[in-house]
Amino acid sequence: MSIRSRLVIMCLVVALLPAVPLTFLVRSLLERSFDLGLNPTVENALQSGLAVSRAHLEEARGTFRLHVQRVVSAIGESRPDSADAAAALSQVVGESHAIDGLIVSRRGNGETGGKLELPAELRPFQGQSHVLDRLLAGVPVESRDEHSRMGYAFYETIDHSKLLAVWNPAVAHIPPHNAQGGPYRILFYRLIDTQFLADADALLEGRQIFAELRLTQRSLARSFFYPFLIIYGGCLLLALGLALFMAERLAEPIRKLARGANAVASGDWRYRLDFKAGGETGRMVSAFNEMVSRLESQRRRLTDMEKMASWREMARRLAHEIKNPLLPIRLTIEELRARYDGDDFRYRSMLEESTRVVGDELDTLQALVKEFSAFARLPEMKSRTDSLENLVRDIARMYPRAEASIVTKGQVRDFRFDPDQLRRVLVNFFDNAVSVVGDDHRCAIDITLEETGDEAVLTFGDNGPGLPPGKNEEIFEPYFTTRKGGTGLGLAVVKNIVLLHGGAVRAWNREGGGAVFEIRLPLAGPAAASVPENENQERRDDFNP
Repeated sequence: MSIRSRLVIMCLVVALLPAVPLTFLVRSLLERSFDLGLNPTVENALQSGLAVSRAHLEEARGTFRLHVQRVVSAIGESRPDSADAAAALSQVVGESHAIDGLIVSRRGNGETGGKLELPAELRPFQGQSHVLDRLLAGVPVESRDEHSRMGYAFYETIDHSKLLAVWNPAVAHIPPHNAQGGPYRILFYRLIDTQFLADADALLEGRQIFAELRLTQRSLARSFFYPFLIIYGGCLLLALGLALFMAERLAEPIRKLARGANAVASGDWRYRLDFKAGGETGRMVSAFNEMVSRLESQRRRLTDMEKMASWREMARRLAHEIKNPLLPIRLTIEELRARYDGDDFRYRSMLEESTRVVGDELDTLQALVKEFSAFARLPEMKSRTDSLENLVRDIARMYPRAEASIVTKGQVRDFRFDPDQLRRVLVNFFDNAVSVVGDDHRCAIDITLEETGDEAVLTFGDNGPGLPPGKNEEIFEPYFTTRKGGTGLGLAVVKNIVLLHGGAVRAWNREGGGAVFEIRLPLAGPAAASVPENENQERRDDFNP
């Protein structure tokens, strides 16, 4: 099973685990919440509130009727005008506010059309006073008692905010005429507290809602529960999609890392992970690339050291084989020249010239044996903490023909290295630069020193003809040379010394002409020598001519 499939299954399990208990929990909470809100206590409270509201309204109606009758009794047959009626009202009602006011109408046929279809008993007051219009304010009225034998007609607005009563003396068989003549009627009204009506309406509405909820409790619970299931399912699908996306993002770097590990294991040391990522994945990618770079560097270093060891062994054997016959040959030639005592001038001249040529060649072979001996012998590392910059400047002063520019980028701290061995490296670079430029041209050398991470980097550039094309690596192999009379061991010795310091050296041609050599040395210093002292002593003994 792939990593992506495992991640997807894991995300699904994590998402589905709480689904069943959460479903039952939500359903139980919904039902219990409805049961809690629709309990009998709330219903009884609403019923009690409605009963109190109705009782209060009925009490207001009864009080209004009673006081209307009392006011009418106080008026009697006095045929009052508005002032007399108001005085009787004030005397009967007092501070009780059972009746808020009255209107006296003295025209029996003076009613006018209005916005509302009013009962016949109310129409005479519509045209005589604007009080009725303000009282009704567009609200219809309903009859409560319109055919009383005593001439009373009671009305009430639809919203129960006003109580109205009309006393018609003609119906009560009381002469409806005063001194000025003409029939009259009296309209009584009372205003019900609007806050009380609003509270009563709220109670009624609450009771209705409560009844509806009681009837639809189960269906409501299901109506809330089903959307929850739909939302949860949508969230689950979203989580699945997100899980697939995240699984792909997490699995892809791991797959690439696995491919990279297989590639490195099969020998592809140049393989690098080339995608960008953040967080832990990004650090993993960077760590892998850095690990492969270090492994490649260590592999190259080990390979170079193995090659150098093989070359040194071959040089040791070759020097040993050449050294042994040199002395007998030299002695034999000298004896041949010394033993001839003849007087043949031509023969003596030829003998002298031949022995001289053989002697010169023997000197060349002797020098070559010394070169082989120096290359084959491992340098004795005597490292100490010193300044690489000071060493470079000291050697540059030894070559007045070369114009050396030394630049230090930042600060290059003092570190452990073998000054004598690195002196040989730098002398080799200067000698090569001066020799390849020649006496007819100016030798310009650019040297840069800097710290990069845990390494000191020295870059040496000249203005010579540069390196042979495609030979950037071969120039460090023994016996490779482009100089006439060169042994091809100089750069090999350079690489040998740098490797013993635990560093690396490389070369390339720079734009505009010239060669560039770069040396990287660890700031921690070289490792301990790996060749025993007695072995070095044995080799030194072998190479003594």
